[in-house]
Amino acid sequence: MRISMQILADRLRQNYPDCSFGELSGEMNLKRPLFYQSGTEFRKNKVYIVHETDISETDLLEHGDNLVLVVGERFVSLSKRLFGVCFFPSENSAEMLFNIVQRVFDTYDAWDERMQRMALSERTMRTLLDSSYRIFHNPILVCTSAGFIIDYSTMMDTMPEFQDILQHNQILAAVKSEISSPSGEVQKYEDPQTQKNNLFVEIYDKNHNAYRVILAESSRKFRHYDEYLLVHLSKYIQQMLEKYTVLQSDLSYTLDRLLSNILTGEIKNDNSLTPRFAKFRWEETHQYFCMNIHVSMVDRQNLTVVRFICNRLEGLMKGSCAFLLDENIVVYVNLNHYGRSMEEALAAANDFLQDSYLKAGISYMFTGLNRLKSYYLQSKIALEEGLRLHPLRWVNRFEDIALDYLLGKCTERLESDIVCSHAVLTLKKYDAKYKTEYYQTLKIYLSCQMNAVKAAKELFIHRSTFLYRMAHIKELVQIDLEEPDQLLYLLLTYRLLEMNEQDK
Repeated sequence: MRISMQILADRLRQNYPDCSFGELSGEMNLKRPLFYQSGTEFRKNKVYIVHETDISETDLLEHGDNLVLVVGERFVSLSKRLFGVCFFPSENSAEMLFNIVQRVFDTYDAWDERMQRMALSERTMRTLLDSSYRIFHNPILVCTSAGFIIDYSTMMDTMPEFQDILQHNQILAAVKSEISSPSGEVQKYEDPQTQKNNLFVEIYDKNHNAYRVILAESSRKFRHYDEYLLVHLSKYIQQMLEKYTVLQSDLSYTLDRLLSNILTGEIKNDNSLTPRFAKFRWEETHQYFCMNIHVSMVDRQNLTVVRFICNRLEGLMKGSCAFLLDENIVVYVNLNHYGRSMEEALAAANDFLQDSYLKAGISYMFTGLNRLKSYYLQSKIALEEGLRLHPLRWVNRFEDIALDYLLGKCTERLESDIVCSHAVLTLKKYDAKYKTEYYQTLKIYLSCQMNAVKAAKELFIHRSTFLYRMAHIKELVQIDLEEPDQLLYLLLTYRLLEMNEQDK
């Protein structure tokens, strides 16, 4: 990797505080060092190390775009008018200086090679950002042009000044249109939330500014060359983003469309579709489950954000297919392709859902392609009922809300006091009139699975008192607790009445 004169000078000052530099270029064009010998013709863009006795004043004035490191102070008085020249005290070893320069190049070459490998591998964006800390010594964020955070340096989790933007998963200042810039050009702004000076580079997708790579001035002050290095890093970040956002293949896109058309009813899901699914190796005998993910209106309007979420989920759960339908993102996971369990798939997606403030409804696991729409509806119900009943949960499984859903269906056409057991309602009215506790006594008895001893303990009464109450209850209302349907009806009645109390 080529580096600039300013980068090398900054590194050399750490080892040679007494060195003296002239004017230096910030262009990233320097190649590895050579020893200069008197009379040698200068190459281009090289670092030359030379003893003062082996070079003339004319050579120092006419070395071109090279950087010349001179051991000795014979010409030091000329340093302020010499471009690309640095002087080191005579007691320093030219060989040692050569080795230090080599190590500086080694550092940046190793970083560049890591970036190349990570951009082409399955590593996460955060791994790439964390690996750049030794170069920038400041945190880095990647966000969409709307400010939606895609990933950031791990160190930011421990920095109080960044907690607000991480909590909201959005950089509000980055939304402002006046800071837009051409691709590959660095701009500066002060973030009003963090009070930090930031550098950023726009990344374009199909001629539209889609992402920003932001470097925050936090751990150390910016150097002039940070801008050049940020542009260099952004090229690798762009490669990694393209893996997230470019559709995996035309076949993958067709699978999205096939599933979407089934859910909207544009095509009928019958046995004639089996060969079409077979093209994607989705088979009737495979196991699947469906996720329904709520997406805000702002995110739905930004197709880049939706596309990123879909491809990120497909990356986390291999063998899945994600797409936007109406107001939600729908994800079908083929567990046979994923090669792991449903629990492992949900665990893989859980952190991303929470970090992105996304809430999901989950269907049961199922087998059979002809039931795709049914389990889509199940996941949608899980999401909708989950948001209503458990708004703080990130993931709501249908099994967790199934009973409440069934009970809600019971009262869609008739009010609960008409649907509920007349016997239970009679006990409730009798208690209100005569200050008895028959309603609660029957409820506890049923919850204790008709164990008289356990029920009496729950009610804090003697067993004989409990038996007296139960005898009186059976006199007041005609109930047969040995009849399974009667027992189920009573249990559902109590649950419905509890739901009514909660809604008041």
